[in-house]
Amino acid sequence: MNDAPRQAAAPARPLFTLLDVEKRFLLDGGRRELRALDGIRLTLGAGESLALVGESGSGKSTLVRVMLGLEPASNGRVLFGSGAPGGSTREERRRFAREVAYIYQDARGSLDPRMSVAELLAEPIRLHALRAAAEIPGRVDELIARVGLPADMRGKVPAELSGGQVRRVAVARALAGEPRVVVADESVAGLDVSVQAQLLNLLRDLQREQGLAMVFVTHDLGVAAYLCERVAVMYLGRIVEMGPTHEVLAQPLHPYTRGLMQAFPRFDAPLTVSLAGEIPSAAALPAGCRFRSRCERAQPDCADTDPVQRRLASNRQVACLHPLEN
Repeated sequence: MNDAPRQAAAPARPLFTLLDVEKRFLLDGGRRELRALDGIRLTLGAGESLALVGESGSGKSTLVRVMLGLEPASNGRVLFGSGAPGGSTREERRRFAREVAYIYQDARGSLDPRMSVAELLAEPIRLHALRAAAEIPGRVDELIARVGLPADMRGKVPAELSGGQVRRVAVARALAGEPRVVVADESVAGLDVSVQAQLLNLLRDLQREQGLAMVFVTHDLGVAAYLCERVAVMYLGRIVEMGPTHEVLAQPLHPYTRGLMQAFPRFDAPLTVSLAGEIPSAAALPAGCRFRSRCERAQPDCADTDPVQRRLASNRQVACLHPLEN
């Protein structure tokens, strides 16, 4: 019998790790800069679901593009596993493209209008050699059924599909590559409430059944609560609050999070309360806290100190000098 002490298993490496990531765009011939992302820190582990929440202009879509390697970070590090997104070789880029699927906000525009549904779904399977040629039609039929579309959809082109059907095809195409991560950018925006609910149910079931990691971009905390276990609330390029979704909604720490909750109480409810004030320009951030001009709790030191993302407890983070008392 071996009495040697067992070594504890090393913790699994996160799929994505972002370390003080910045993204800046030069304006007016380089005389000004727009700070689209400013000191972003987050991780995404296997099977985790993370919602990125915030108003338009908060940096959600820019963050996704940087994570996917579609935009280079101006500073900081973005890691997928132990390397950069996409890697440095053709094979690494192809593997990243298979393992990280992106569901575009404009689902219809992301699909080739000349290809049938069956052709659209078969393409990534064939590209990544995931099935033998004879098995591809059967796999296409599985995907069509899994996203709740009838079998006769396989021969139709995107122009013949409704908005909800196009979104389902986009989800099926994302799944065709058998990814580890699915990134969805406002994937239910602009649809009828009943169709939104159906798609949210589909995404939640797929994420849980297949153990997918998911990043879901939305302006709506109600959608985030329904779909994701963790939430990162963004404002003007910075994560101002992050933690387990149910805890953030039950006890928000940042005034901006509370304002979003009042404005969007549920994904099936209309906007009831507008956030006070206008969001400043990311090219002309106010001194001190970037939310202070809209915050009813602002104090004198908020004009002098720009709060950074800090951990208050083991599972909660906030960027605020005077967090809400609960």
